[in-house]
Amino acid sequence: MEEGLAAAMEFSSPALEELLPDLSPEEQLRLHNGGDACRTRKQRRRHTSNKQQPIPRSSERERDMFIIPQVHHALRHYNARHPGSEFGAVKPLMQCRVGFRDQAWFHLNFWARSRSGGSNTKLKRFFAEVHYKPLFVPAASSTNSPSFVPSSLFPNPIPIVEVCTIIEEPLSQYRSSCAFCPGSYDILHPKGSRKFVCGNDKDRTEQRLLQCNAGTCLGMPFTGSPCG
Repeated sequence: MEEGLAAAMEFSSPALEELLPDLSPEEQLRLHNGGDACRTRKQRRRHTSNKQQPIPRSSERERDMFIIPQVHHALRHYNARHPGSEFGAVKPLMQCRVGFRDQAWFHLNFWARSRSGGSNTKLKRFFAEVHYKPLFVPAASSTNSPSFVPSSLFPNPIPIVEVCTIIEEPLSQYRSSCAFCPGSYDILHPKGSRKFVCGNDKDRTEQRLLQCNAGTCLGMPFTGSPCG
């Protein structure tokens, strides 16, 4: 976890103006349409709830730092399985978090660039599913129930990447929601009933998910607009 935190502190994503030439026409159109949708939601809120206090939003750098540790874990997993076709992180887009099996699970989208294609290579959108497994050891008892290791010895849970895959175009073929990711977060998910573990269609009725609204305070990338 310290390694991920250090990487987050050092990471700095380019401004949108710098990224636009490296985005496919479809990604540029999605950005434009997403911005229009965010403006519409803002205007609707002003008319319906003028007295409502807005939720503080993170700055762009703060929201990137919140997501980038999961991005780095996901890309390490992907690159280890695709030697010669490695990617480097460029921009975290959005993530959603949920509690499942006593662990924190994340679904996220991000842009990455091929390390072998040069600086003019178009960016690719990735989907990843990452969760963190707490370290524990068997308890010295007759029940053999697990006992957590003292935090002073092992303070950091283990990141586990279940899925990290490229979301190939056309982007319109993918869903932007699952059992816990709201469609307004615009996190595109791989096709298939069990392409990811948490929140998939086949298992959603059996899975007991503890919702977490942390993503709502992140705001959307580049604009900081509310996600909902």
